[in-house]
This record gives sequence, C-alpha cells and structure tokens, in this order.
Amino acid sequence: MQSEKIDPTYIGHNDGCAFIIPKKLFQMKLKGVIPPEDLKLFSKYMRKTIIGFDKARKTKYGNKNKTKTATTPEFWERFESKAKELGADLIGYIPVNENYIFKNLTIYGKNAIVLCMELDWEKIKTAPSYFCGMEAFRVYKELGDVVIELTNYLQEQGYKAEAHHPFGGKLLFPYHAVAANIGIIGKLGLLITPEFGPRQRIGIITTDADIPLNRKKRDFSELEEFCSNCGACVKSCKAALEEPVEKIKGSGVISRIDRSECIERLIDDNYCSICLKICSLGHPK
Repeated sequence: MQSEKIDPTYIGHNDGCAFIIPKKLFQMKLKGVIPPEDLKLFSKYMRKTIIGFDKARKTKYGNKNKTKTATTPEFWERFESKAKELGADLIGYIPVNENYIFKNLTIYGKNAIVLCMELDWEKIKTAPSYFCGMEAFRVYKELGDVVIELTNYLQEQGYKAEAHHPFGGKLLFPYHAVAANIGIIGKLGLLITPEFGPRQRIGIITTDADIPLNRKKRDFSELEEFCSNCGACVKSCKAALEEPVEKIKGSGVISRIDRSECIERLIDDNYCSICLKICSLGHPK
C-alpha cells in the first residue's frame, strides 16, 4: 500500500510556519506520588496516542483512485451523526488555507473538516497535576481514533481524505478552527469556544469531498470582547509574551507565547495546563 504514488493537493510553503517537535518534550517525567492504576492508564493513553498518530500519518496511502467530490446535505447529516456518536463535540468546515500548512509538508485534500473534543473540567481544574496530562492524552487518543475512523469512512465512500491527528498534524489547527466558525483565537493562541472556552483538543480531516459552506455564521463578538478585556491567562502564564510576535514578517503566523518557556513548564509542572484552568470561559456554567 505504501508504494502507491499519490500526488499531494498542497505542499506547505510558508517560511513562518515550521513543524518542530522539541526534543525536550520527550524528557517529561511525571512528578509526585502517582497510584499504580493511574500510571498504567496514563501509559496506555500515551502509547495509543503514538500508535494513532502513526495510523493517521499513513491514511494518505488509502487515496488511490478516490476521485469522488460531490456530496449532499443528507450525506453530511449522516457524517455528523456518526461523528457525534463517536465522541466529537464540535464540527466545522472550511477550505484548507495553504498559508497555514507547515513548511514542506504535504496535504491530501482541498477542504478541512475540523473536529473538537472537550477536556474534562474535573481534571483540568487540578492543574498543574498529572491528572491534566492524563486527560490531555486521553483526548488525544480518543479524538485521534475519531479522526481516523471518519477518514476511513470518507475513503470507503470514494472520497480522498487524510487524517491529521490531534497530537500533531500538518497544518495549524486553531487557525482553521476559527475560519470554520468554531471559535476565536485567545490571548495565548488557544482556540476559545462558547461551549468549552479553551478546554478542547482539535483534529482535522482534509478531503476532496465538497463541504457545506452555507451555514449561518455564529456571532462571537461577546466572546471576543470578554477575552480582549480579561487577560487572566497572560498574567498567570510564565510563557506569555507581552505583545504577540509575527514569526516572519508577512507570514501571518503569530506567536503569543515563548515556546521554549512553555515547554519548560510542561516538563517541570506535570503538563502544566494553567492556561486551561485559569480561563473563566472554560469553567462550567
């Protein structure tokens, strides 16, 4: 299967958009006393997240002779019903933005289906603690499974599709989620939604299937006003930058945190997650 020659739809070209996995991230060790059953569960989520990431990477090989593009409203009703049954909480659609594809990485499919899954508040409110890290990897694993299964479903229906795992995809997730009318970009660069504040993870499916684009646009003006006047996350996050920085002028890719400092916090503070805890928009009503 992996010997199939498949031409990508896009190749990332933006110098300001680079995919880098810091080696330090793999040095993270859980601290404190952790019950054996929790450690076992945490290890399972991490292991299956990595397995899922590898499966998602290989979905591009299932696209030979997938040339179908036409869809119907009924098709998307069935698709969304299936997505919800599998555990997706939020769904949006948008054409892929070439400017937000990581440099030199290939994308298969011209459209993006954005899927989000909620992070449980009872775990997040304990930040910083190992509970937060375990919850993050639970959602990475479970949302990853959803993204892969729905990608396979689209391919079975005859559509080109590629899975982009929530643990790490080929394109910037928050920017596509905002364009898909799911939420806004918060002061730390996180996706903020009316439903969960910053408490969600994002996965994407790229596809050549014609997506529904005539949906009513949601009004986020109150959300934007609250977020712009709050700043609690910036005050509480040691990695926050006082002023957002455009990585390379004209790239459109904005940094709102010091990445190296953020990685230090993840390593030193059991996956940290203070930014998810402190945002009052993410507190259950």
